[in-house]
Amino acid sequence: MMIFGQLALAGRGVSTDSGDQYTGRMDNITHTIIGTLVGEVAARVAPGRRSTLPATTRRNLCVTLAAVGSNLPDADLSYSFFGGKLSYLLHHRGHTHTVLIALLLGLAALAVTRRWLRRRGLQASSPDYALLTAILLFTPLLHIAMDFSNNYGVHPFWPVDNRWFYGDSVFIIEPLFWAACAPLAFIFKSHVARFLVLLLMVAAIALCFFSGMVPRALAVVYALLVVAMLLIGQRSPARIALAAGVTVWLGSTAMFVITANMARSRVDALAAQQFPDGTLLDRIVTPMPVNPACWEVMMLQKEAGNAIVRRAMLTMTPAWLTAERCLSRSLDLEITAPLVPVPKDSTARLKWYGQISTPIVRLVDLARTHCDAAAAFRFIRMPWLATTQDGLVLGDLRYDREPELGFAEIVIADQPNCPRFVPNWVEPRRDLLGY
Repeated sequence: MMIFGQLALAGRGVSTDSGDQYTGRMDNITHTIIGTLVGEVAARVAPGRRSTLPATTRRNLCVTLAAVGSNLPDADLSYSFFGGKLSYLLHHRGHTHTVLIALLLGLAALAVTRRWLRRRGLQASSPDYALLTAILLFTPLLHIAMDFSNNYGVHPFWPVDNRWFYGDSVFIIEPLFWAACAPLAFIFKSHVARFLVLLLMVAAIALCFFSGMVPRALAVVYALLVVAMLLIGQRSPARIALAAGVTVWLGSTAMFVITANMARSRVDALAAQQFPDGTLLDRIVTPMPVNPACWEVMMLQKEAGNAIVRRAMLTMTPAWLTAERCLSRSLDLEITAPLVPVPKDSTARLKWYGQISTPIVRLVDLARTHCDAAAAFRFIRMPWLATTQDGLVLGDLRYDREPELGFAEIVIADQPNCPRFVPNWVEPRRDLLGY
């Protein structure tokens, strides 16, 4: 249940070391519960006429392997924590989050499953193995696709293409995905599994009301959605209940993707209007959980030899909910980066929350002369460089949410500690570094 406490703390601007690092990945509760939903659908949709496995065993295998497959790419957590911050930044969402390795992990899990079946004297037919193979190849790729949807990014096409790809559409922990799985509380056969799903629904509702990130009206709507999905699971045939779950899951994803595109268009127009002398290099839009109306905005602009990162809150519905009233994680709290006010007026649609400017020549020089900075630039998307109480700090404003050094901020020492293994991910800010 650690993730529940971390989201609540994040909503209040509180951070722990483990919480900092956790913000870099979509939570495994989401991956697991969506995986079980996929497994249930696969078990019921795939024809079972030619199966030689007991029906219960076949279904349990589908659900269990879908849950396992949905977490396989996070195998990099077994080694990415070793070596400090740079190791985590470079190796989490690293090689195991690529299509090639994800498929190999799925095949390895299939080999273990075959051995397990044989040791128990179970004979699986060719259609059985085809179904299990499809699940163990699809769910790791689903994990990568879900991770792509947020602003941390993935580079799935290694070794052919080592660039980062960012979806910038879904919050790192989205309770709507949990609500989609509420019918499983009445579809799962195990009483323990049913109880855990119900517990997750209660925790999700509590988070919406008490995390400080969801407006009260939307929290009420969310609670009603969970209740409705539970009633569907209780009173409808399993296939209808599962179809409703998949519809909510995919519909929520589509809603955020569509709204994200609209938000990006408005940010582009605002940047061109308010900063005509600047060049917009990148922008990030991140929705608040359960809330497609409010979007945290971060834009990187190049102006007069400086890289300027600006933060703001954008609302898509200023008549109903102004940018001033949009709840956020930490936009109004003190952070490590020494921000200064944005020299523009806020409006009902867009509220500015500070900016930081760094001479581009300093970033280029740092990348060429400090091996630790060069390694960090293989991850950093929204760079800032400033002298703080900790010394000269290089950071990524995406994950700066506390006064103390976070997981995406490193101190530039006179004697750098060069990381031993640096994967050849393409630097997100090559447009600044001149590579």
